[in-house]
Amino acid sequence: MKIFNNRTPCLFINVGGILTKLLEESDISKSHRIIKYDILKEKRDITSIVNKLKISIIVIETSKVKEFPDNIIREIIELRTKGIIVYEAEEFYEAINKRIPIVKLEAKKYIGDDIFSIKQRIRHRLVKRIFDLAIVFLAFPFALPLTILGIIVTLLSSKGGVFFSQKRIGRKGQPFKIYKIRTMVINNGGFTQANDSRITPIGKILRFTKIDELPQLYNVLKGDMSIIGPRPEIPEYVEKCAEQMPFFKLRHMIKPGVTGWAQIHIPKATPEDNIKKLEYDLYYIKRYSLFIDIKIVFKTVKIILTLNSN
Repeated sequence: MKIFNNRTPCLFINVGGILTKLLEESDISKSHRIIKYDILKEKRDITSIVNKLKISIIVIETSKVKEFPDNIIREIIELRTKGIIVYEAEEFYEAINKRIPIVKLEAKKYIGDDIFSIKQRIRHRLVKRIFDLAIVFLAFPFALPLTILGIIVTLLSSKGGVFFSQKRIGRKGQPFKIYKIRTMVINNGGFTQANDSRITPIGKILRFTKIDELPQLYNVLKGDMSIIGPRPEIPEYVEKCAEQMPFFKLRHMIKPGVTGWAQIHIPKATPEDNIKKLEYDLYYIKRYSLFIDIKIVFKTVKIILTLNSN
């Protein structure tokens, strides 16, 4: 049994894939005092540990041991009836990290409990569509002059067309054409790199202020995109990620978004963050509510107005 110092006492029963991932990737030790308990090795009963250490939360990991002895089950039920909070590992991971856990066991082998049951209800699609149209019309008086300004400075500063369009993958895996203000000298649609020499000086400003993204409101108005959703990706990238991460195409259960849950949590994501981004996207689909959409909009506006990604 191993103890980490810090605040709320929390008993982790059978630390395995999901709880190991939580301990490695989060700062939970700053807010919780973690006590590890292995039912195959620990001789003391759970109740005595809970009472001695004043534990208020129990988290059960089932990826390591699928079947629990009757006495352990009875203990946990008894503690639950006495007010101890009991989580399953996946539920606790979601509560702490605000994303769904996808655990990589080894090359091309993943576990992701409860992922296949994720769905979006029809009424949620209706609410999102009304929300999308409301945001577009509210943003129009501000977005139009900024878009016109972006068009003018682009025309004056570099040769080439004003708009950049590219095929992206939308809901149900259907392709659509996305629109942005051109920010590069060469309109070839390749991935941008750090300090990319193709980006014009004005293009850097347009990207930094997000003005180049404003034509995507037209995509929202058309119904190809939503205000909130996973980042719209090019077909080649989707296929590559789907090969590496088998759950990737579940993102396409909803429309891609101008901004999203993953984008506000990892605004400067790298390829190494792909699984983490997917976890955020699937959490958003699973936990969707109008409140979350409003929260994301306000967070996005704050990032834009302060020119800050934190």
